This record gives sequence, structure tokens and C-alpha cells, in this order.
Amino acid sequence: MRFDHLKSLYLSGGIFFILLASGFSLSERKLLWNDELYSQQTAIDVDSYAGILSLKFPDGNKNPLFYIIQKSVCDVFSFHLPSVYSKELNRVRDIPSQIILRIPSNFYMSLALALFFYFFSRFYSIYAAFYALSVALVSPMVWMYWVEARPYPLWFLLTTIQLLLLLIVMSSPGTKRIKSFLLVHTVLALTTPASIFQISIVTLMLWWKARYSIKQLGLIWILPMGIGLLYYFFDHTQTIKTYMFTSNLFDAVMPERMFVYVIYALIAWVLPEKYKKLSWNVFFLPVFLLFLASGCFVLFVDLFTLNSGQGFFSRYLIYLTPADILLFSLASIDFRRWSRPNPWICMNVSILLGGLVIVRGLMTYREILASALYLHSP
Repeated sequence: MRFDHLKSLYLSGGIFFILLASGFSLSERKLLWNDELYSQQTAIDVDSYAGILSLKFPDGNKNPLFYIIQKSVCDVFSFHLPSVYSKELNRVRDIPSQIILRIPSNFYMSLALALFFYFFSRFYSIYAAFYALSVALVSPMVWMYWVEARPYPLWFLLTTIQLLLLLIVMSSPGTKRIKSFLLVHTVLALTTPASIFQISIVTLMLWWKARYSIKQLGLIWILPMGIGLLYYFFDHTQTIKTYMFTSNLFDAVMPERMFVYVIYALIAWVLPEKYKKLSWNVFFLPVFLLFLASGCFVLFVDLFTLNSGQGFFSRYLIYLTPADILLFSLASIDFRRWSRPNPWICMNVSILLGGLVIVRGLMTYREILASALYLHSP
């Protein structure tokens, strides 16, 4: 049973406010740490809007959108980080600062999770919506950066919107959404230079699947790519080295889901034609594989960096997480559909897929508990 637009919207709105309230609680329990303090001190508190746009601030990421929004929120609340923290680039406890600085990030992540719920409740079923939300909530990257006053939650939200738009267009060939893609791609390019990979991948998939004209494709690719490349050359001031290829990749993409994707691909692409017609969502598999390949490419290139300024962190691949959430949810729906004629197989498939979600949830809980990320009670 799937809902119409209004029912899905109202229910997703309720989910959003529950998630937002949960995020405020998490903000109270998570101490401010080095990167958040550094961004606030060196870019947001000391620079004007013009200074941020002119790229004069020393923070590593020069793409201005995150900093502009953060500064706007601080101005609304007349907030300035207390000067006592100006040289204490460590973990600090300041509950008002923890809440105010993280309002935008809490909004981004809560909205992204609510959008997963809306999409599946609108186009699949209410059960699929709760399942997709569960798949998202057991992903460690969601919890690690839900209330991080850094660009990563914004990047996560924009990637989610981009991929959901792509799913809508690919499943409805008559839908174009040119203006939507142009807006999302431009905003992505203003958020992180790494968006050039996903902008190119999505444009390629639109060319392959949606039959866009060259003019339309150029419109949604050239301007965002130009912005992304411009900020890439401004941002590329320090070298990064990959020290932990596997762990960085599998923080963003869950390793236990890989064998599910292999089986999914075999059923969809290798088995005889009479089985292929059963697939409804396999059109998203190439998108995920290209996203995964781009992440592996970045990790591989940085393996050979000499005289590196810092190590590669898994948060630089956070754009892979929404793709992983979507593919696992879509593949699970297909597996259920394929196995439904045989109740015994369907039951075992459901146990396997549900078990993977539960086990990942337990592993994520253990990881968050071990890191003491949210154990600082207000």
C-alpha cells in the first residue's frame, strides 16, 4: 500500500520533526571538536559574507555555501563562539554553542532521512518506507555526521535529493526536471569540489537513460562543473594520502551488502531473459557502481601521494552513503517481489535482509558507543 502525495508528505513531515528533535538531543551530548571549532573561528566568526565569497578564509574547503549558511544562522541568533576557545582546538563542552552551530547540520540530515521515507511511501509502500528509513539509520556515517557543524551533512542531503530526482526521472521517462537538476548540481558545486564526480555520473546516466538533448545535458553539466573545478583548484592546497583504503571505503558503503548486490546483478543481468523482466529497480545498479568506482578512484589516486599534509578520511566519501542506502532498499524490494510466489523462499529472503539490517544496527551502535560520541550527558 503506497500513499498519495499529501499523506506521504504529512507522515514524512512528522518523521522529520521527530528526527530533528532527536538531533537536538544528540547535539547536547556531542562535544564540539577541532574541525568545527576551526571552521567557526577562522571563517565564520572573523569573516564577512564578502570575505567568505572571496575565498580568503584559511579553512581547507573553499566552497562557500556551507559557511554562508552557518554565518546566517549565527547572525540570526547573534551568536559568536566564546573567545575562551580561540586557541583550544580540542573537544570543548558548551551546550548553547553545540546546539546553535549544529542547527543547519541537524536540519540537513533530518530532511535527508525524511526524504528517503517520503520517496518510498509515495512510490512503493509504507512498509518499504520504514524499511528504507531503517537502512539509513543503521549506517554509521549518518550517526557520525548527523550533527557535525561541517559541510558533510549538507553534502549528504544534496546527494540524496540528486539521486531521488534521478530515480524519478529514470522510472518516468517523460519527466525531465531540467531546472531541478541544474539547481541541485549548482548547489552541490558550491558545497564541495568532490561533487564533480557525482555531477558527471548523474549527467551520464541522464544521457543514457532519459534521452535528454545535448543542450539540456550541457545546461545541467557545464555550469556546475565549471564552478566545481574552479573551487577544486582553489581548494587543492594540501596533499592527502590514503593510508586505509578498505576501512575508508567500507565506512561509507556497508561491506555486508556487497554480496547482496552481486546476487542482484547476477539475477538481473546474467540469468535468462524470462527472469530479467521481474526486475523493477535494477536501473539504479549502474548508478551505484559508478559512484562506487569514483570513490575507489579517489582512494587509489591518493595511495601514491608523497609528502602528504594529512590522511584521507572516510567522511570525504559521504556521498556514497545515500547511494548505498537507496540501492540496498531497492534491491530488497525486488528480492521480496521475486520470491513472493514461493512463501518459503520469501520468508528466508526476508529473514536474511532483515537480519543484515539488524546486525548492521548493532555494529553501528557498538561503534558509536566505543567512540563515546554521544555519551557526554548535558
